[in-house]
Amino acid sequence: MFYLKKTEATGRYEINIFGLKMKFRLKGSNDKGYEKLDNLLYELADPRTLASVKLPKVLKASDALYSLVSSNKSMARLGDGEFKLIMGENISFQKYDPILAERLKKILRNQNDMIWVGITDCFGYCSSAYLRRVMVSCRNTLYKFIDFSKTYIDTNVTRQLEFVNEQQGKDYYNAMKTIWQSKDIVLVEGAGSRLGIGNDLFTNASSVQRILCPIKDAFSKYDEILKECLKQPKNKLFLLALGPTATVLAEDLTNAGYRALDIGHLDTAYEAFLRKKTKFVHIEGKIVFNEERNKNYIKPCSDKKYYEQIISTIE
Repeated sequence: MFYLKKTEATGRYEINIFGLKMKFRLKGSNDKGYEKLDNLLYELADPRTLASVKLPKVLKASDALYSLVSSNKSMARLGDGEFKLIMGENISFQKYDPILAERLKKILRNQNDMIWVGITDCFGYCSSAYLRRVMVSCRNTLYKFIDFSKTYIDTNVTRQLEFVNEQQGKDYYNAMKTIWQSKDIVLVEGAGSRLGIGNDLFTNASSVQRILCPIKDAFSKYDEILKECLKQPKNKLFLLALGPTATVLAEDLTNAGYRALDIGHLDTAYEAFLRKKTKFVHIEGKIVFNEERNKNYIKPCSDKKYYEQIISTIE
């Protein structure tokens, strides 16, 4: 549905484009500005207008999952947090670091066929007002580094929360689990994340080891983290949940001959799915939300296997 109307009482315009509504007021009495707005919907409907709009190619989550399952490729993901770091901003659990920002820019243009690069699929349709604000502030900068000839995957492939029905969700996560079926895996995670503890996410793996890293500003310990990972045999599958640090680590491990998947919020998304929720929920004994990233909130883990799986702790 398209419409553009002006409320005479307030002087504000309201525009509706495919159900997206925005209200605004024009400053001054620029007749040309009014003319452009009055004609905007008709110009948008003309293919010649859209021909000038560039959007990156992004595989939707289900196709991205198939691509991961059917290949031996790694995955590095960039979402809103990584976008903000590229813009020079801090995020809640990682201070801005110019080296990190430069690495993220280069990963957007990574040409290694053995690694999928994920970006949030919000460059066209935005599913939330928050993502719309992110795009407005970041788009021009990100377009300097995005390769429009490249196919990306949806970074949310590992944080699916909503499905048509429960069976579709089970099928999705069962397909995800086949990636590490009978594999020796190394989880590189922030202390307190405790991936797979209390659920069956990794019970089909042949073995599980853990490298624990700082829950905040992990990139400050990047050299130590990478060095510890490189001690592992090449047959180990790395699963990474460490914010922007995981994005960079996935690329470096891939270049070193490993398969490394930046799985981010997979465990918390799976926990929400098991509870039939469509939002992340508090999980006793795990860090889920940013405000929980204080070690005082972390209780000792009741699962003895968790401690047996830890091969290194980097503080």
